[in-house]
Amino acid sequence: MKHLYWYISIIAFLLTGCGPSEETQRKEAAERMKAAQAENEKAFKVAVMPTMDCLPVYLLKDSLLYDTAKVDIRLRIYKAQLDCDTAMIGGSVQASVTDLIRAERLKRRHHVPLTYLTETNAYWELIANKHSQLTKIAELGDKVIAMTRFSVTDYLTNKVIKEAKLKYQAYKVQVNDIEVRLRMLQNDAIDALWLTEPQCTQARLWGNRPLYSSAKDVFIPGAFVFVGAPSMREQQAFLDAYNKAAEMINAKGVKHFSSLIKKYMKVDDKTIQSLPNMQFKIATAPRPTDIQKAQEVCSK
Repeated sequence: MKHLYWYISIIAFLLTGCGPSEETQRKEAAERMKAAQAENEKAFKVAVMPTMDCLPVYLLKDSLLYDTAKVDIRLRIYKAQLDCDTAMIGGSVQASVTDLIRAERLKRRHHVPLTYLTETNAYWELIANKHSQLTKIAELGDKVIAMTRFSVTDYLTNKVIKEAKLKYQAYKVQVNDIEVRLRMLQNDAIDALWLTEPQCTQARLWGNRPLYSSAKDVFIPGAFVFVGAPSMREQQAFLDAYNKAAEMINAKGVKHFSSLIKKYMKVDDKTIQSLPNMQFKIATAPRPTDIQKAQEVCSK
């Protein structure tokens, strides 16, 4: 029996001695973390939202439509445009979805160096809560509208209120998170709110009523921007991948990418099948007239 214990002790000692020490494991873990942080620092990070204007970016990432030797694209997914703004201000992303009004304000007020990559096909709908009894914009007096300050939805709210010449004041409240807006709609906590695709289609399918769509406007505010000074190689690689993705979506239709939409935008199959047949331009710089319009709004 003594011999058995002796042999077991020797084997345990040898196994312990052959394995890595806790100190070695900690050092290796720290080195791995440091290497991962270094890779993340060098990566080309893109701020996106769970919205259809970001579909080409989701596709180029998941389908790897870029040369990984030229650019390491990583997505930063936010539910509020305000969080995209914070990332741009802090310089933690190299590209972001936005709108022209927000972009021009970031340049003017926060001195964020932005370069326009492309306009987008984004449009916004003003959706009335189905229990609010609202049927037209003229009835928005004394009602509460969810939007985001210093953005296209703020501008659109002012526009429709001014044109409607309301008898009573409408009240704007800032609700930045898209999912929070939808929950407020479901819980009857808001009279009306601004949404873009696919959330506005989802809201309509729930029985809520669209009062206005910016799709009919001359002003095209949606945009993707480069932040700071990514290398020309990174910019070109991202641009090429974006154009490939846009062409693929246009060729096959948005519904062909239902799994991608469901993965990143968290909407159901019925919503996806009800989406309009959206077209995506290859990278096209915003029109000077649209940039000028955004600058005028920001100056007020």
